[in-house]
Amino acid sequence: MARHLYIGNDVAVSYPSNGVLIDGALDIQKLSASGPTSMVAGDTIADSAQFRIVQGNGTTNIVSPWIYGKDVINWGGKSHVAQVAQVGTVIFAGGAATAAYDLEFKIINKTNGAEPFEMKSYTVPVAIGISNTGAGSVGSLINDAVNADMPHWIKTFAWSTATMTITGYKKGETKADGSIQEEVVLWDLADNSADWSVHTATVDVDATSAANRGSGDGYYVKEMEENLRGAQYGYYNRLELPNTPALVTEVAEPYDMYHIAATKDGSSASQINGVDNIIEINIAFDSGTAAITQAFESVLNGYLASVNFGPVNL
Repeated sequence: MARHLYIGNDVAVSYPSNGVLIDGALDIQKLSASGPTSMVAGDTIADSAQFRIVQGNGTTNIVSPWIYGKDVINWGGKSHVAQVAQVGTVIFAGGAATAAYDLEFKIINKTNGAEPFEMKSYTVPVAIGISNTGAGSVGSLINDAVNADMPHWIKTFAWSTATMTITGYKKGETKADGSIQEEVVLWDLADNSADWSVHTATVDVDATSAANRGSGDGYYVKEMEENLRGAQYGYYNRLELPNTPALVTEVAEPYDMYHIAATKDGSSASQINGVDNIIEINIAFDSGTAAITQAFESVLNGYLASVNFGPVNL
């Protein structure tokens, strides 16, 4: 699959000089008798058999492959959804400890999705008579132990009355050691000694929210742009191309995501074994200005309606 990403940063389409699209804008072009030109709302496959996406940086035009309208097999989109950190709780109930013991547990980092998982183990001495609530309670002892040696994948670990609340990092957040979290964290907490039953603790790792990558989060768009620099800019980090292209993703901005897929030869499957037959166009579009978004959508919706696709309005 030939995968591409084009990014629009809330800039209206214009060509201030020499046919170069203004920095931050996205345009849809068609073929005319005089060459490529901007498609307008109402254009259909009858006006141009092919179209392409153009991303401007003010210096040169970054263009997608030409796509035949008749070869499009998918047109869709999804509005921006913010990523969500995993937040869970441990709730204590029951009476005080009737004997002294060591409470053992571990906090597990499941972000990479494969064992062996990274984990951090704790041992908290609990004296006889320690209760579940108030100062000096079992929860406050656990809270003190974890905050004195916090796992790098946990953002906060807090104690209030009889409840511990644990929050993981989101992608892009700066961690306590100054590094940047590369993925939204999936964590778990496990009893390592069966002694939690003394205080009848209830663990709910998704009590407030489950970890979610969202859609169109700026940090994930940036990651996609970094991964697709070969297709996007012809950059493969080779010695003869030492200058890394500047990224255009604005990580603080929310992006709506659009998707176009088309075959390269008009068939629904590759006609040559072993040859990838799909062109995939991903579009990240900052929808901060409604008029710019509507202008973009109206052009693509009108054209793709002429090849039997419904409108996408985000």
